[in-house]
Amino acid sequence: MAIRMDEEATIQRCKEGDMTAYRLLYERYEQPFLRTAIRMLGRQQEAEDAVQEAFLKLHRGIQNYRSGSRFSTYFFRILINSCYDILRKRSPASSGEFDLNDLAHHPSDVTGLRVSMQEAISSLPERMRICFELFAIEELKMEEIAQVLEVSIGTVKASIYRARVKLRAWLSDSQKETTE
Repeated sequence: MAIRMDEEATIQRCKEGDMTAYRLLYERYEQPFLRTAIRMLGRQQEAEDAVQEAFLKLHRGIQNYRSGSRFSTYFFRILINSCYDILRKRSPASSGEFDLNDLAHHPSDVTGLRVSMQEAISSLPERMRICFELFAIEELKMEEIAQVLEVSIGTVKASIYRARVKLRAWLSDSQKETTE
């Protein structure tokens, strides 16, 4: 509860134009946003652009945030929209591309299974992938995901369930391949 109250005070300071307060929000959300954007977009540079765009949009529209609702949900929605904007601008030929060069910036991620699992997650249909990542990796509640994506909770539950089924099948298949 203290974090929420501190965050509300920080947001109020942002509304009053306090740039130090914006810096606090940046420090809190930069890394989770960057992870989410990398998973959505598959490219480091585009992910960084999406995060910057989300912070700019927040700065321009902070007055539209209404206290009482969860700020993280509101802010994640801005990030998701920034990522969608980038995805819409991509050429059709490059839309499903997974750039392994981006993993060079994250040496801990360059293990065989982890890279393969990321590729499997990346191959999921877009909404299913986003729901799964926000739930399993960013640890948002299903209700929050529904708000962020502006879909029903049933859609979120179904997407997460289907993603798990597909990933279990993929994991089962990959284990069979390594034992053969």
